[in-house]
Amino acid sequence: MKTEKIGQYLPGDPRYGKSAEELRQYYSQKPAQWVILAWDKVGQTKTRGAYIAAQKDFAATLGERLIGYGHIVSDDGEETRATTWFVQLEDREAAEAFVEDDPLNKAGVYDQIEIKRWSNSFIKRASEYKRKGMQTYFYTGSKIRDAADFIAEHLHAHESYFKSFEDSFIFRGPLRSPDGLENVGTAILIELPDHAAAVAFWNNEPFAANGGYQDDSRMYRWVFGD
Repeated sequence: MKTEKIGQYLPGDPRYGKSAEELRQYYSQKPAQWVILAWDKVGQTKTRGAYIAAQKDFAATLGERLIGYGHIVSDDGEETRATTWFVQLEDREAAEAFVEDDPLNKAGVYDQIEIKRWSNSFIKRASEYKRKGMQTYFYTGSKIRDAADFIAEHLHAHESYFKSFEDSFIFRGPLRSPDGLENVGTAILIELPDHAAAVAFWNNEPFAANGGYQDDSRMYRWVFGD
């Protein structure tokens, strides 16, 4: 089984100084966490509005298992296109059962649902983030295949770049393989001044700037669900 090679995490990161085997153990012992993207069907604005209060109540039932909850919107913020969940649940089956119980899903709002394993890098929740009143963006994408050497080469620059935006991250972390052991992508939320700043952030991120993501990398404007 492949494991990611040791890189250069920064002091303060729980992965700092760990060998490849220690990183494998670290990820194998972490509770399973998930990113869920639930995309709306066309023409569901009225139904979404009718059930959004129930969805907020549903989010509250998760308690500490809720890392973040919100919605992907159009660039102008006028149209809601998807609900996103960042949750800690025992396994994929539990994640699938969770989204089945989402009130908007039960009401027939969703067209397509994506469930991906994820790891919250700093155990930071959206509820703990001090908002600045700017725009929020969600980024996700799959790493290139056989990315261990690439990640090791660019990891220190990647972590240093992210450190410079530390106060703007709502949370961040890698997408993981189904067993949780391999870094296969990213899913992050960050607050930035505007769309131009959001584009520049991604274009200058060392993994992205050096071709580390497949063609599925995406950037969306995002809003909190509360």
